[in-house]
Amino acid sequence: MDQSIAQTADPGGVALGRWLGRRDAFAAVAGRCSAAEAQSLQQIRETRAYKEVEPNWEEFCARHVGVSRRQVDRTIRLLEEFGPAYFHVAQMTHVTPDEYRAIAPHVGEDGVRVDGTVIALLPENSEKVSSAVAELVKRQKPAAPSGQPPLLAVETVLKKFEALRLAVAGMQMPDAREQSLLLYEAMALAHTLDFKDVHLPEW
Repeated sequence: MDQSIAQTADPGGVALGRWLGRRDAFAAVAGRCSAAEAQSLQQIRETRAYKEVEPNWEEFCARHVGVSRRQVDRTIRLLEEFGPAYFHVAQMTHVTPDEYRAIAPHVGEDGVRVDGTVIALLPENSEKVSSAVAELVKRQKPAAPSGQPPLLAVETVLKKFEALRLAVAGMQMPDAREQSLLLYEAMALAHTLDFKDVHLPEW
């Protein structure tokens, strides 16, 4: 984003002259917009300073900010919800708003807190901040329910099917009770594999 965006306000609002004539797209996405830029946009909207050049906020965003009103409003909402710290962290990491929301209690004006250590939000600490945020996000992810087996890749399941087929082909002739049990399990498996909109090939 253009670094000429106003970072302080005039008595009557933000100096809009710094915006005029600009056609560069505003980086209204996490990780590219600075806290100062978000605060400037928030002030322009709240004071309605945009009316000096455009009749409404939507046209101002499109013509002078370079993106849609929706994108700019989203950026301002992030500022209102999380404060400036979110933008500092987002510029250093690939954290998403949802991930940041989960780790927000560990982030303050002094920096990111992990395992009793505070890492200041300074450019020279970018790598440390990124590692700390990644660790916090990892810890916040819900664990799989107890007793629930991990999801298997299709290739793994196919190998198990092949092993089962060979086992069935090599087993001794089952008696009537065993046949019933085998047929029951085969029907249960067929029910599990009752995929929708799938046509079986003709052998």
